[in-house]
Amino acid sequence: MLDIETEGAWLVSRDDRHKLTFLAMLGHSLTIAGRSGYAAQGDGLDQPVLLRRINEIQHRVLACLLEVLTGRSNESFQRSIADWVLRHDDLEMKQLMSWSWNSTKEHLL
Repeated sequence: MLDIETEGAWLVSRDDRHKLTFLAMLGHSLTIAGRSGYAAQGDGLDQPVLLRRINEIQHRVLACLLEVLTGRSNESFQRSIADWVLRHDDLEMKQLMSWSWNSTKEHLL
């Protein structure tokens, strides 16, 4: 189980190049996690609430990426990304978000 405070501190401690890479890769992982909200075939949504929650998290991750890219980042917002991604009561959401965070870190290291 990931410690959210430790993960937030880890993100803040990275240099900008690593932050950019991590946030971009995390955004990509979140699109994969979002696929859990719909069937591979068809146009409908199986879990629209899940997909919406993932989209809101992805919005914040990509906003943080944009801030780092433009030199306007702040540590508080960067730390909050770990909280947004990792703090969930719902088991399915917790598993999807932990997978997204962990698989991104594994590819980065």
